[in-house]
Amino acid sequence: MKEKFKHNDYVNWGLTLFGVIAAAILLVFLLLKMETIFEIVAYILSTLTPIFIGILFAYLLNPLVKLIEKYITSKTTDYIANKFIKKMKNKKKISRIAAIFMTYLLAFLIIVLFIEFVVPSLFDSLNVMLTNIPMYVNNIYDYLKDVLKSNPDLVSLVDKLNTNITDFTGSIMIPSMDTIMTNLTLGISTFIKWIVNILIGLIVSVYLIYDKDSFVNGVKTVLKVTLPDKIYETTMTTLGFTDKIFGGFMIAKIIDSIIVGILTFIIISIFKIPYALIISVIVGVTNIIPYFGPFIGALPCAALLLLINPTKSLTFCVLIFLIQQFDGNILGPKLIGNRTGIKSFWVLFSILLFGGLFGFVGMIFGVPVFAVIYSVLNNLINKKLAKKKAV
Repeated sequence: MKEKFKHNDYVNWGLTLFGVIAAAILLVFLLLKMETIFEIVAYILSTLTPIFIGILFAYLLNPLVKLIEKYITSKTTDYIANKFIKKMKNKKKISRIAAIFMTYLLAFLIIVLFIEFVVPSLFDSLNVMLTNIPMYVNNIYDYLKDVLKSNPDLVSLVDKLNTNITDFTGSIMIPSMDTIMTNLTLGISTFIKWIVNILIGLIVSVYLIYDKDSFVNGVKTVLKVTLPDKIYETTMTTLGFTDKIFGGFMIAKIIDSIIVGILTFIIISIFKIPYALIISVIVGVTNIIPYFGPFIGALPCAALLLLINPTKSLTFCVLIFLIQQFDGNILGPKLIGNRTGIKSFWVLFSILLFGGLFGFVGMIFGVPVFAVIYSVLNNLINKKLAKKKAV
């Protein structure tokens, strides 16, 4: 019996040693082939880009679909079903199809109106701004020379600086023909690729929204089968909180930023601030970033206006300050509230951390991602404390 026990013990040790060696070899292989693995993963992710776009569209448009579907179901479905489609039994499908059609029609109309009225004006303003930049730089140069004319050394320094800026802007404004053709070819190719991906993504999003119940039930079933009961409950709670954060915070923040962009355009247009459309778009887009967004958008705009007209730049800074006070104290709390459930310090921490790691995208999604991580860790700590108190 003792010999048998020793034999089994040796077998177990041998299997453990074999497993450790095999794991070490696999780890070394992965480290040596890390670049190839990253290329394969990047290729797979690139291939699945339309799916990710479809998921994003479905996630953003689903709240509106649910709202319209609920209204149709409560107000008009019975009438429509009784009068026109008596043979169809599933009224829920009818309501969802109608809601999807109306949502995507509304989204299409908004995009068409944006392309028709906003994009041409945006490009015209951008073209005028880029064309006039050398003139603005020369104006500042003449002003500095006039102020510093009593100090030849500083005037010489300004001359060198102006020459460098002129050369730099000239290289940007007048690139070589080869550069133009290369950029044009790459731009057209990338544009066509993105158009195809977006169209496929739209089709995918329609299927995802239409069959969302079956997709959700399928995910729940897989998790229920593969996970223990306690882990399953924790996972479902976490997923529900994640959906609440991203579905609530991000969509509310996007709506808030659109309102801020439109409000900025109206107010600075009244005060005749140059390039109002471009500035409003920049302010609206960067406003999605909590706390730092308004400053990130306003500072370059203020610097540009300083080149054109210092008085207009000062006026713009005052107006942006007032708009952000309205957004931070009235509009933002009404739309967003404290949906993340984390303190201001952790909001700043998450923006700095994810912004440093992933740039602009990290600054946008850093707060909701950190809120989810914070919630999971907080729940785990509370459970550990409850167990210790119980003991």
